[in-house]
Amino acid sequence: MAFGIFGNLNVIVAICRKKILRTKGAMFVMVLAFAHLTCNISEIVGLFLQLRFRPMSRKKCFEYNVLFSFAVMFQSALYLSMALDICFSIVLPIKHMIWKKRNYVTSMCLFPTIFAISTTLVSFLFIPDEETPHCIFMLTTEMQIYQMVSSSLIVLNVLTLFIIIFSVICAVRKSESMRSSRHSSGSRTNSLREEKNKVFRSTFFLVLVYIISWWSAVIIFRIIVEFVKDVREVVHFMPYLVIIVMPNFCQAYYVTYFRSPRFRKAFREQFHWITCGYAFPKIFDKEISRGSKHGSATNSAHAAPPNTDSDGKKFKSGSQKSIRFSVTAVQAHI
Repeated sequence: MAFGIFGNLNVIVAICRKKILRTKGAMFVMVLAFAHLTCNISEIVGLFLQLRFRPMSRKKCFEYNVLFSFAVMFQSALYLSMALDICFSIVLPIKHMIWKKRNYVTSMCLFPTIFAISTTLVSFLFIPDEETPHCIFMLTTEMQIYQMVSSSLIVLNVLTLFIIIFSVICAVRKSESMRSSRHSSGSRTNSLREEKNKVFRSTFFLVLVYIISWWSAVIIFRIIVEFVKDVREVVHFMPYLVIIVMPNFCQAYYVTYFRSPRFRKAFREQFHWITCGYAFPKIFDKEISRGSKHGSATNSAHAAPPNTDSDGKKFKSGSQKSIRFSVTAVQAHI
């Protein structure tokens, strides 16, 4: 959980600090990092207060975990929006490019927000007024309501998986058609395609880790609840489910670090500041050398071109003056 808090904070700071990172996909990653940060902090607060190990009323338990419940439901639905974003960038690349970033990201986050608010509100309204031996927010509501919410999560996950598979198929077909086309050999086109492929792969790995960790945890917990009737026995399985879920709550940092050179550079700069310059001491030397090279190239580009004759050969300024003098003399003679 500590690694998750560290990673999610790094992602948020890097995107806020670097304008070059503020793409549509990166904005979704930042929103996801906020949701995961809320989950990490809620887990630490719950362990610190030992909420899971003390008996209390179900409503009181849910009040302690209301932010955790909202963040969990929000991030589950947000992956569907991220999968749709991948699909739009492949199927409708021109429209996806011209859509305004702020309005687009806000509109894509509306469904996760509505889904999280509605599921949290319904769960709270149907909480029975009785004590529970262990504070597990997923078991505070009625069993029928929990089954309905978990079923909706499974449907969302299946839909996300289908959209990702459809996007991968479309991406493979487009890459094959672009290879066979005549105009795909340009360096600029290849670089843009490579950058888009990196963003696509990073988002794909985010959704893949989510499906492996969170989806499997939801299904396993649903099976445990169906077959184990006593809540006290369910508690014994919770540490194993937490181990499965934790990679999902801290994956934004590690996936972007290993998949994106720009994010990796921003993270190293921040780690350089955190360690007071001991980590990655030469991280800013590359920018200085690039700046000096760029300055010298700019100066050479703006410098006066060398004197050449009609054949493109260089000649000295003295010979140029003599030629001008002879031409003037010939004109005066004529």
